[in-house]
Amino acid sequence: MSSNVDNSLEASGVLVDNSASSTPIVEEQDDVFVTQLTGDEEEQEELFIPQLIVDEEEQKNMFIPQLIADEEEKEDVFIPHLTGVSEKQDNLPIPQSTGDSGKRSTVPVSKLRGNHILSLALQRMFKGPAPTLDRIIQFLSSGSGQDKFWMLIQYFTKIVVWVYAKRGHRSASERVRRFSNLVSDYRIMTRLTGLVSMAQYVRYVEQFPAQTRALQRLDRIMNLSLVCYYPLEHIYWLGAHQIMPFSDKLVDLSGYWSCRLWAVWVALQFVHLGEEYRLIRGRRQKTYTQGKIDAAKMQDELDAVDSDTRSLKIQLLINACYFPLTLHWSIRGSRFPDVAVGVCGTIAAAAQAYTTWKSSV
Repeated sequence: MSSNVDNSLEASGVLVDNSASSTPIVEEQDDVFVTQLTGDEEEQEELFIPQLIVDEEEQKNMFIPQLIADEEEKEDVFIPHLTGVSEKQDNLPIPQSTGDSGKRSTVPVSKLRGNHILSLALQRMFKGPAPTLDRIIQFLSSGSGQDKFWMLIQYFTKIVVWVYAKRGHRSASERVRRFSNLVSDYRIMTRLTGLVSMAQYVRYVEQFPAQTRALQRLDRIMNLSLVCYYPLEHIYWLGAHQIMPFSDKLVDLSGYWSCRLWAVWVALQFVHLGEEYRLIRGRRQKTYTQGKIDAAKMQDELDAVDSDTRSLKIQLLINACYFPLTLHWSIRGSRFPDVAVGVCGTIAAAAQAYTTWKSSV
């Protein structure tokens, strides 16, 4: 075997001392000799001989190489974290360039894994469809959606004012109160064109009468109360802000009588909801007592009845919250607390926002 090695070395141009013993020396086993089979000395200097690391202590200090093609992109390079590593590998140092000093800072792999998860989440959020965002935009783009949004803020801020005042934060309470009053003025201002939409609804009621005469009469009286309500509210708002030269007495009477007409509408709405509930119960009984009917059609009819019942209950909740508010604003010197106004208004606003949100599908 030694003769074969000697012959190969002779063929490569390396001098071999035949007088040396064929038995390997134990002290030389620790050194690894790499024979380079090249004839050009200039090429020998350019060759790279990898160093085999066998020391366990040196393995702990190994760095994961970061391949950077551009010096300007060093800070933006992302090193993905391979799953399945051990707990010790989570703290492996990742070299990052810190500038011209040549020093390198280390970043744990666990932090890179968090960045990778965040990157995937952002990609899924912005690259895919966003139905919820589209629905929010549709909700806020409608006149009804905007009114319910500002109504919720208007009444909820009254609760915030009460909380701040209770804790002694007078300055913050006053600032929130001013904001609440500003939102209230804005909502009244947007109702300056309320008579236009009201005229359209009156035409609809007359063209498509209600199911019973009682409901038709109630609709007409309720529409009449709102037709009278809007001009009085406009007079009050324009006179209170001194936009129009109305007398203080006219402004005061317009404000109270507009709220009283609104209270009439709310009271009649209870009667209207009761009549609607009677019709819904009749539909349910008719569905169960009619003769042979397809099971699918029967289930569809029951689902429609249940949907109308839920809608009626929500309308009843809204009306129940409006009723004390209209009485409060209709009576001179009412002692109904402002925080109670905020609670009732917030519940009514949230319920109305819910129905508007459902209808924006």
